[in-house]
Amino acid sequence: MDIPKPYLFLFILIIFVTTDLSHAQIELRIINDLGSIVHLHCKSKDIDLGNQRLQPGRSWSFHFQRNLFGRSLFFCSFDLPNGRRWFDIYKEPRDNLFGYWWLQYSWKIKPHGPCRSNTNFMFEDCYNWNKN
Repeated sequence: MDIPKPYLFLFILIIFVTTDLSHAQIELRIINDLGSIVHLHCKSKDIDLGNQRLQPGRSWSFHFQRNLFGRSLFFCSFDLPNGRRWFDIYKEPRDNLFGYWWLQYSWKIKPHGPCRSNTNFMFEDCYNWNKN
C-alpha cells in the first residue's frame, strides 16, 4: 500500500506537533510583594497544590505540563489583609505568549493585584483583583 507523500508528511507533522505540545513545561513563581504574610491556595481542575504561606519578599513555585489542547488553567485564592481574592494564575491562551517548551512566569502579589513578568523582569503586566 503506497501512501501519498503529502499525506505522510501531514501525518508526521501532526505527530511531531502533538508530541511537542504534550511535553511543554510551565513553571510559575509567586512572589509576596505585599509587605505582610499572605496565605494562598492554588489548584487546577485535576491538581490541588494545597495551602501555602509566604513571608514578605519570599516566593513559592510549582511546575506542570501544558494541556495538549491549550486549555491549561491554574487558579489561586489569596488571603490578603483586605479579604480573600481569586485570580487565574495561569490561563491559556492569555499566558501562552512565548512558545511551547519550557516557559517561566513570575507573579508579584501586590495590594492592587498580581503583576506578571518574564524571568528577567523585563516587563510587568498587572491585573486588578477579582472581587468575588
